[in-house]
Amino acid sequence: MTTDSGTDEDRQPDSATAGDDTDTGERPERRSGSFYVKHAADGSVTLQEVETAQIVTLTENPGFEKHDIVEASLVAQQPMELSYRVEELRDRYTIPVETSPEPPTRQVRACAREIAETEAATIERAGEGQIHVLRVPPAEVDRTADQLHDDEMTYKTAARHGVSRVEIRTDASGIVSVRYLP
Repeated sequence: MTTDSGTDEDRQPDSATAGDDTDTGERPERRSGSFYVKHAADGSVTLQEVETAQIVTLTENPGFEKHDIVEASLVAQQPMELSYRVEELRDRYTIPVETSPEPPTRQVRACAREIAETEAATIERAGEGQIHVLRVPPAEVDRTADQLHDDEMTYKTAARHGVSRVEIRTDASGIVSVRYLP
C-alpha cells in the first residue's frame, strides 16, 4: 500500500490549473475541434467530436440544427463539468447530401463487381475526398440512398475529410456510390 505523505502546501499546481480563479482552483475542461450535431433542441444540443467520436452535451442551443458541422472551442460548465457551452464559434456549416441523376462511374462499377452484396469498398479520389462503394440487393437501392441522406456517418465522414458536398449515385443493379467531393 502506498501513501501520500505530502501536505497541500507541498503540492504545486500543474500548468493546466495554475492561475485560474474558479472556486476549486482548477481550470474547467476545454475542447476544440470539429463537432457533428447529433441532436438539437431549444434548450440543449448533443455534439459528437468528428475525430474522436466523444459525445458532448451543450447546456444551451446557440442556433445549431441536426447535421450541422461546428468548428468551435467548448468549455465545461462548473462545478461538475458534465455539460459544456460554446466559448468560441469559428464556423458552422451544413454539408449538402444530394442524389445525382448520373449513374456510378466506370471505376465505381468495376470496384462493385469485385465486392460481394452487402459489402463496401473505398476508392481514394485524386485530390481531396473519397468514394464509398456499396453493394446492396437491387430492391434496396432506393431505400439505401434515402437512408444515406439522414445517416450521421455520411456527415461525419464528410467533415473528417474536409469536403464541401456529398453526392450519391445509384444503379438498379445494386450499386450505391457515396462521393465525398471538395
